[in-house]
Amino acid sequence: MSSFPYPVKLPTSEKIKMKIFQVLVYAGLVSLACAPRVQAAQASRLNRSANDPGICSLSLEIESCTSRVMPPSLRGTVPLSVAETSNSFCMKTRCALADIDAPGVDSSQDGPAVSQPADILSTSSSPSDRAGYYFLGAIPLIVGVGGLIGIDHRLPYENSGIWKRSDQLDLEYGVVLTEIGGSLWFGGESRIGRTFWQSLDATTFSALTVQALKYSFSRARPSQSASPNQWFQGSCCQSFPSGEVTLQASFITPFILEYHQQDPWVWGLEALPLYDALARMKTQGHWQTDVLSGWALGTAFGIFAHNRNMPFFLSVMPHGIMVGWHTSF
Repeated sequence: MSSFPYPVKLPTSEKIKMKIFQVLVYAGLVSLACAPRVQAAQASRLNRSANDPGICSLSLEIESCTSRVMPPSLRGTVPLSVAETSNSFCMKTRCALADIDAPGVDSSQDGPAVSQPADILSTSSSPSDRAGYYFLGAIPLIVGVGGLIGIDHRLPYENSGIWKRSDQLDLEYGVVLTEIGGSLWFGGESRIGRTFWQSLDATTFSALTVQALKYSFSRARPSQSASPNQWFQGSCCQSFPSGEVTLQASFITPFILEYHQQDPWVWGLEALPLYDALARMKTQGHWQTDVLSGWALGTAFGIFAHNRNMPFFLSVMPHGIMVGWHTSF
């Protein structure tokens, strides 16, 4: 005899899927709602007054500011002043050229003004980290809402012309080589070189995140199943999210944020993730929500990387890399 007073009715698979989509939607909404609070918490830790050195006096930030902005002859002789940025974060540093007492130079006499190369300092205004959190919060919304309204569907297989899989791989390898080559060639002392290193940070950390998500959700690809609802299928399936679209988005975002004001044409770089998203769907490598989530993920990491005053990988490289290989030719 059953110990339950009434028969237990187990939920159907469709109800389970509906619950999963609802949880994803709620998670996205919570992420978007909490983004301002996260940024406020960061600001409370990082924001300091002008008289309180606090975190703004980190030797890493001071050294990076000196090495990026000052010519070699003036390094170590320039007093640094730390100023808060417009969004109340003080991790960005500015170097002051006033009252320089360089060795062998009489500061009481007027001399020629010290000019800096036009591309050394960035004058672009970039979105704060809050925008990156918005893009991350959009990922569960994309999957949840996309699943509810049914945007995921398998496209007819096409592996010819510009959609050939070999062309997609050529683009992927070309972006990686361009990124690494540009970083090493320009170094970190110029504006474009620093942007290359920020892009390298974004693509590396976003790639690690993509692999973690692929193994966690193990979604079947369109080439493996006609249903987009095949999640948690094991190591055989790694459809969500699209790693190649994430790569393209994380590669271009630092450049767009850095140069969009003076060169609006740089927005045209968005054609790279757009092409890759279409190509991956046409070769049945990804669902629609896979490529949209990858696009959002790459953009978020690009924003985070661009907001770092000192790119991570550049900070651990020797000084020769900071200068760049172009100085040797």
